[in-house]
This record gives sequence, C-alpha cells and structure tokens, in this order.
Amino acid sequence: MLDDLAPLDEAVYRAVIAFPGVGVDRLADELGWPVAVVTASLNRLADTGLVHPGPDGAVIASPPELVLGPRLARSREQLRRSEELLAQFAEIYHREMAPARGHDLVELIEGPEAVAHRLLQLEYSAQHTIRAFQSGANQAIPTADTFEETTGHDLPEKRGQDEADALERVRHHPVTGVVYRIVVDTAFLQEPAATRALQRRLEEGAQVRVADEPLRKIAVADDATAMVQISDHASVMLRWPLAALAGELFEAVWASARPFVVTGTGLDPLDRQILQLMLAGLTDRALAHQLGTSARTVQRRLRALMATTGATTRMQLGWHAYRRGWV
Repeated sequence: MLDDLAPLDEAVYRAVIAFPGVGVDRLADELGWPVAVVTASLNRLADTGLVHPGPDGAVIASPPELVLGPRLARSREQLRRSEELLAQFAEIYHREMAPARGHDLVELIEGPEAVAHRLLQLEYSAQHTIRAFQSGANQAIPTADTFEETTGHDLPEKRGQDEADALERVRHHPVTGVVYRIVVDTAFLQEPAATRALQRRLEEGAQVRVADEPLRKIAVADDATAMVQISDHASVMLRWPLAALAGELFEAVWASARPFVVTGTGLDPLDRQILQLMLAGLTDRALAHQLGTSARTVQRRLRALMATTGATTRMQLGWHAYRRGWV
C-alpha cells in the first residue's frame, strides 16, 4: 500500500519517474543524497515491484497502478470483511449478553441538555436509517430555528432543548447514505413554522408522513439504539433487542400514515399544502399562519377546490383529494 512507502522511498520513486532511464549516480545527483542511501531505497522499491533494473544500469519505474492497484483492492476487501466481522461480533455480543446484563438494555436520561446530547450521539451512530416520531410542544426553541445547521458543540448552550429540538436540526451526517424517515402528528404541524421546517427536511432528502393519532417522541437508529420520551425533561435509551421493538412500532405507524407532500399530481403546491394541513385538523387561522397567508385566502382556495371536485363539504373534499392522489 501507499502507506508502506517511507517518505525517502517515495521521493526516490518520484525521481525515477521524473528522470526515466538514468542510473543510480544520476538519481543521487538530482536528489542531492549519497549514492548508498539512494541504492538502499531502490532495493526496497525493487522488493515491492515499483522499480526494476534496465539496460546499461538504468533504473526503470513500473506502472504504479499495476503494482499498487491489486494491493489496494486486497486492502479494501480486508476492510470490508473486518467490518462484517465487527457487525457479526457486535450482534452476537449483545444477543448473548442481554440475559445476563438486562439492566444495560434501558438507560434513563434526565435533563434537556443530557437528552439532547445523547440524541445527537444516537443520530451520529446510525449507519443506514434514522426513524423518528415528532410531536408538538417544542417550547424552548422555535421549530424553524431547530432546522439550522449546527454541530454538537452548541447543543448544551441551548438550555431547555429536548430531543425533538436536537433531531430536527439539519446536519450533514458523517456517514453518507443515511436515510431519514419521519412521522409527525397534528400537534407538530401546529408548531410555528412547522410546514417550512418539514419542507426543508424534504429538500434534504428525508421521507415525511403525517399520522392522525397523537405520537410519543421516538428516535430509532438502525434498530440498534432507540430513544423514547417519557416526560418533558426525560427519556429512556433502549438498546437491541428492545430498540428493534421501537422500530417495529415505527413501521406500523408509517404504514398507515400519509405522505406529507405528494409531487407530480398537477395540483398547485400551495393548494396541496392547504389540503395536507386541513386533513391534519388545523383551523383556517392556524393553517394560514403556517403558510404565511391570510385565513381569507385559505378559505377562497378551499372553495375553489370544492368547486373543482364538486364537493359540498370539506369532508367530501378530503375524500376527493385522497381519490385523486392529491394527498
């Protein structure tokens, strides 16, 4: 591997490439080093296959991709196998140790700062998925503010923040390809700027659905770890296999929830958002506040949608919206 090359050998190999067909003496002159030092380095490079002797005492460089490429491929394969073994050993360890150390499966986290810190650890431990239930009552920090990009260093400075505040922050996850799936309830949609915050989540690639029933705040990372809110200022941390139960609960709710935004339906985006929030149970005034418009505008657009579908009540409008795939 490239890491195996000492800085001196790397410099000599670069010189062989830069001055093709020359001998040891010329290389030593170009590098300004003793001939004995350059000769010893060339011997090491020859052992790796990076150089070989040529005619008339010349030193010839071998193509690095032909020599180092296979080594890198083997290293990648060894790393992949090591990661698989780590995952297998971790699974076996937690499965076998669970009966003997059951108290390690559940951990009580108290205080908003501690909860926020542990949730950040949970999120950054995920390798594949983050699944979460989001409800309302984000009293410490406005919902819109919690979606600002941040790092773990400033979390403790936000006094009174809970696990929802931490999870709602848009961060660049250190592991690429982690998928966020979030279910929100009506209480969350009534939070200030909730619609804008969820829209930003969607733009970041998250999948968002809306549940009709109230939710308890939960976050699950890869079925390995989960956090469940038990009060305004306390949560419990669950580890496998209890975390897998939280994941199964999430999947059951996810299956019955409806997508927060449906694209490609031909419906005006504002009308689609109005229907989404109306079906979530928001009043005209709360709905208008979320969308930054007036209640009169909301009512006018709803009347237009009712006229388009032939509905005489908002309940009928909701039925037509489902049937047409608008929500």
